[in-house]
Amino acid sequence: MLFAWIALMALSCLSLNPQSWVRGLRRRPKPWLLLQSGRYVIGFVIGIVVIYFGLIDLSFTGLLSTFGVVVAINLIVTGLLESVQTIGTGKRVRYTFKLAKVQMATGALLLLVLLGLKLIYPLMVTKELATVGQIERSDEKIASVAEEAVRVVPHKSARYKSEIAFGNIENYSFYELGESNIQKIDDELYWVSPIEYANVWRWFRADHAPGYIMVSAEDPNAEARLVDGYEMKYVPSAFFHENLERHVRQAYGDVVLIGYSFEPDDEGRPYYAYSYARYEHYRAVPKAEGVILVDAETGEMEQYALGEQPDFVDRAIAPTLALDYAYWYGMYSNGLFNAWFAKEGVHEPTSKDDMLGVLGPEQEMYWMIDHMRPNQESNTMVGFTMVNARTGEATYYTGMSGMLNGRGAREVVDKSFQKEQWSGTQPVLYSVYGHYTWVVPVVDKNGLLREIAMVHAETGNISSAPSRKEVFLNYGQMLANDLGVDDYLPTDVLETKTVSGKVYRTSIGANEKYVRVLIEGESTVLEFDIAKHSDAVFIQLNDELEAEVSDTEENILRVESFTNKTMAKEFGAVEDFELNDVSEEEESETEE
Repeated sequence: MLFAWIALMALSCLSLNPQSWVRGLRRRPKPWLLLQSGRYVIGFVIGIVVIYFGLIDLSFTGLLSTFGVVVAINLIVTGLLESVQTIGTGKRVRYTFKLAKVQMATGALLLLVLLGLKLIYPLMVTKELATVGQIERSDEKIASVAEEAVRVVPHKSARYKSEIAFGNIENYSFYELGESNIQKIDDELYWVSPIEYANVWRWFRADHAPGYIMVSAEDPNAEARLVDGYEMKYVPSAFFHENLERHVRQAYGDVVLIGYSFEPDDEGRPYYAYSYARYEHYRAVPKAEGVILVDAETGEMEQYALGEQPDFVDRAIAPTLALDYAYWYGMYSNGLFNAWFAKEGVHEPTSKDDMLGVLGPEQEMYWMIDHMRPNQESNTMVGFTMVNARTGEATYYTGMSGMLNGRGAREVVDKSFQKEQWSGTQPVLYSVYGHYTWVVPVVDKNGLLREIAMVHAETGNISSAPSRKEVFLNYGQMLANDLGVDDYLPTDVLETKTVSGKVYRTSIGANEKYVRVLIEGESTVLEFDIAKHSDAVFIQLNDELEAEVSDTEENILRVESFTNKTMAKEFGAVEDFELNDVSEEEESETEE
C-alpha cells in the first residue's frame, strides 16, 4: 500500500504544464521522455523519504501539506526554466513566456497558501484549540486516595533496577532497554520497560526481542522482574516491515499516529497501544479518537474508539496530546490577543515536556499536570488538570491559588535533605485525608530511593519515612498535631478518638518496630510504635486497653497514647512505686 502511494505521489515531480508535454513529445520525444523519467525517479525518492520513512498520514491534508510543497516548487522551478529558455519575439514565444509566468505565479501562490495554513491559520482557530480537549472546570476538591493508589518509586529508581535485571538477558548486547512507562497491571502499579533492538545489525542478527522488565511502582523493596517468555517481533526499534509504526501505517493509512505505549495485559502478554487522532480545521486542531492495539508477537491489530479499548489498556490518549490540551486550554480560553497582551485568566502547565501518570480515586489512570501563572518561574500553582488516560475526559481544578506547585514541593524536599545530599524527584499531587499533598520520592545521587516525603501543599509542612506505610502514618500524625489548631484539619476525615476494649489478637510487626493489636468488637488494627511506647511489648491477650488514636479512616490506626488497665490493676501505676528516704538514724546504724 505504501509503495502504491509512493508511485502515485512521484507524479508530482513531472512537468505539470500540458503545453510543455505537447511541445516536448512533438519536437524531441526521446530526450523529453528521458527527462520526465529522471524527474519521476526524483519524485519516487522523495516519496520514499516522506511516505516510507517519514510515515505521514495518507489523508488529503497530509498529502497536501507535504506533496503540495513539492508541486509548488516544481511549478516555480519549471516555469523559471521555461521562461529563461524562451527566446524570440513571435506570437507563440510570447504565449509560451506568458504561460511560464502563470506557472511560476501559481506555484508561488500555492506555496504561500500552504505556509499560511501551516503558520498563520492555527492562530485564527485558538478558540477551537482551547475547546478540543473538552476540559471541564471544577472548584471541587478531588476525592482522597488510599495509600495503595500512591506511586512512590520514581522513574530513576525503576530504571536503575531495570538495568540490573537487563544484565540477565541472553545475548544482552543485541538489545537495549526501551522507554519505561507507569501503568496498572492486575490492579497494581508498575514501571514497565520493553526490550528493544540495539541497532539495525542487531535486529538483523536477532530473531526477536525477548520480552520486558517490570518494576513495582508501589513497593520500593521489590526487585525488578524479567518477563522473557515472549518473542516480540513488532517493536518500535525493528526495521522495515517489522517496525511498529510502519506496520500500523500499512493498515491504517489515513489516521494521525500520535504515540505508542507498551501495554502487557493482566496475563502478561505483550501489546503496543498506538494512540491516533484526526485533524480538524485543516491540520491545526488534532482530536484524539482512539487506539490501535498491536500484538507484539503476531502483529495482529485491532482499532478501538477512545474509551472502548480493552480494560488492560491504560494509556489510550497519548500524554503529549493531553499536555497540549492542558496548555491550549490555559492559554487560549479567552482568545489569542488576551493570551498575548491582557493575559486575563491565562495559566500554563509547569512542565512543557510531559504529564505524570497517576491512579485516580476510582483506580483508573490519569495524566496530571499542575498549572502556574504564565511566564514566571513560580513555586505556586493556580490549579491542575487531570485527563482520564482511558477515555480522554478532562477536568481543570481551581482553588489552589497560593499552594505549592511541583517545583516548590521539590525545593522543600531538597532543603530538608540537604545534609544527606539527597533530592526530590517526580512530585505527584494527590488528595490525602482531604488535603492536597505532594508525594515526592527522595533519591540519592545514584537514583536509589532513600525516603518518601509528603508535602502539605498549602503550608509546605513536610513528613517523611523510608516506607509508604510509615510516611502515611507520620503524615496523618503531622496533620493532627501540627495543623490541628488551624482550619486545615477536616474533623470528619482525621481526628483523635478513644478506643478501649479487650485484646483479641496481638503480633509484632516487621523488624520488631511495631506491635499490632486487634480489640474485641473493633474492625481496625491498633499499631504501637515500640520506639515511642516501649511497654507495648508486654501487651498480652485479654488485657484491657484504652488508647488514644489518630483516626484516618484506615484499617491500621497509629496509637498516640494508651493505658494497659490490666497491668495497672496488677502492679499499680508507675507513680505508686516510690523509694522511701532512708532516715539518718538508719543510715548511722548501717555505717556502724
